[in-house]
Amino acid sequence: MAEPWLSIIGLGEDGLSGLSAASRKALDEAELVFGGPRHLALAGGRGRDWPVPFSVAPVLACRGQRVAVLASGDPFWHGAGGSLAAHLAPGEWQAFPAPSTFSLAAARLGWRLEEVLCLGLHAAPLTRLRPLLGQGVRAICLLRDGTAPAELATWLAAQGFGASRLTVLECLGGPRERIRQAEAASFG
Repeated sequence: MAEPWLSIIGLGEDGLSGLSAASRKALDEAELVFGGPRHLALAGGRGRDWPVPFSVAPVLACRGQRVAVLASGDPFWHGAGGSLAAHLAPGEWQAFPAPSTFSLAAARLGWRLEEVLCLGLHAAPLTRLRPLLGQGVRAICLLRDGTAPAELATWLAAQGFGASRLTVLECLGGPRERIRQAEAASFG
């Protein structure tokens, strides 16, 4: 079996210092690196941004070269890993996951992950959340950027869930980690 040409690397907010030796070796040996602007910055700034809208085509076009893809935490939980693997044969890729954002959030909140809804709303409409809302429901939602929590709070209040407590967790696992709480109706 040939050596994999693609390395899918989970990266946390701690950047290169949080990578395992195997992850770091795969990144160092890559001829090309793909990732979002945040991931590329955390890994030293080398590489190509993902296209917007997201597409795996640029990575697949590099088949035969040594390529690394940087993704948040576990690349197979709302990440690029599953999108890429769907187009590849076994043996073409290797993966180096890190703790998922869901795991980090649950750890900060003290929640049992198996009792929490885990949703990727960073590329989906907020209306996807509506059928899941109810008394006592806990959810960890990945959102796209810094304006999205306020949009979620406004949407929740409009749906009659203004008393919902929101916890915004930013840059989990890194030196800029920040956690804030507010009710949806008074989110500022």
